[in-house]
Amino acid sequence: MIPRALNWLALRMLLLTLLVVAVCGGIAVMISYRNALHEADELLDAQMAESAQTLLALNAQHGPATPAVGETIAGATGEPRHKYQIKLMFQLWHDEASGAHLVLRSPNAPAAMLLGGQQAGFVTADWQGRPWRFYSQRDPAQSMLAIVGQDFAIREELATETARHGVVPFVAGLPVLALLLFIAIRAACAPVRRLADDLATRDPDNLQPVAIGNVAREIEPVTDALNRLFARLESTLQNERRFTADAAHELRNPLAALIAQLQVAQMGEGGGEGRSVLKKCEHGARRMSHLVEQMLTLSRLDVGPAAPAREPLDLAAETAAVCADLGPAAIAGGLALALDAPGPLPLRGQAELLRVMLRNLIDNAIRYTPAGGRIDVSLMREGAWAVCAVQDDGPGVPADQLALLGQRFRRLGPHEVEGVGLGLSIVRRIVELHGGRIDFANIPSPHGLRVTLRLPATGETAS
Repeated sequence: MIPRALNWLALRMLLLTLLVVAVCGGIAVMISYRNALHEADELLDAQMAESAQTLLALNAQHGPATPAVGETIAGATGEPRHKYQIKLMFQLWHDEASGAHLVLRSPNAPAAMLLGGQQAGFVTADWQGRPWRFYSQRDPAQSMLAIVGQDFAIREELATETARHGVVPFVAGLPVLALLLFIAIRAACAPVRRLADDLATRDPDNLQPVAIGNVAREIEPVTDALNRLFARLESTLQNERRFTADAAHELRNPLAALIAQLQVAQMGEGGGEGRSVLKKCEHGARRMSHLVEQMLTLSRLDVGPAAPAREPLDLAAETAAVCADLGPAAIAGGLALALDAPGPLPLRGQAELLRVMLRNLIDNAIRYTPAGGRIDVSLMREGAWAVCAVQDDGPGVPADQLALLGQRFRRLGPHEVEGVGLGLSIVRRIVELHGGRIDFANIPSPHGLRVTLRLPATGETAS
């Protein structure tokens, strides 16, 4: 999940960066277009003024204009050679006593005087439904008037082309920019990725400070905060574990002494009622002693390493030894304890922990199986798993409460049966430490509970 979250973070950063770049680029293009349009206006206005002055200069060079029957149309130079040429026009007028006389005009210019001839300088007006820019200039010495007209579309096309030439490389470079940004963002996220990988691969009880090499300065506050948090958690856990271990050790000896004193008291003289009371006290003290022993075992499991040191051993031999130890307790309860182990079942594990696991599991079955019942312990090999199953003739557990088995201090059986609710918790914890699985299932006929342990098996022969 963490790498995927980092990929989404990098993708979000990339998209947001590209969005900002696109918005800023769009604003820059708009500004560039407006600036280009302004510069085009300045340039083309200068060209119009230059064209009008050129017409007047050429007319002055050829001498004073003479009245002609009709105007001269400048069309002898051939067809237009540029797309903008048809959007330009000019007129040259001669002022006479009878009025202005058209001397020369471009092919697309009308015979009537253009709007720009009414006043000198620049003027913007509509002509034939389109906005045009006109410039007129008089030469009093020659009595001549030059009028130059230009379609506004020229200016817009020029500004658009200028902006387009700036936009096309920008748009074409966006994929390259996106690739470079992606590489840069991934490189910038590398320390975060290393931190995520370090945290994801940590064992639950590994609270050592985070050390991921050269940490980016931006995430140093995060790693420092994590290290401070780990230190506080380590201190808290150490205090709790120390308290549990100390409490168990402190309670064990007084309880053992109390039990011994109660046994001595029962052996002495006294009435039947007194002995009954002492018997109940001994029963309670034994239950408390069992609780302390279970808590001490859990404390050792919690304090110990997440992966205990393992050695080659034979699960069948360990199971047989535990069954032999608990055989007298089963016989005293009127139970039959049977072991089905076809042959050696090698695996790697910690012998002491596995014996504690088996002892708690079989002892739990003995406690909840009524007199005359049977407890079957079977061993087998299933692929890469060494399987140990313990089945009893007890009352079983309601189907909706099977998932609750193994939780600490949770007892789901009859309350008259002795127990503290930690036996299966110890079993589950030891199975987890060995990388195995535990399953609970009710036996439909006639009734009972089946606990199945699966531990990673090996092909080695136990010594």
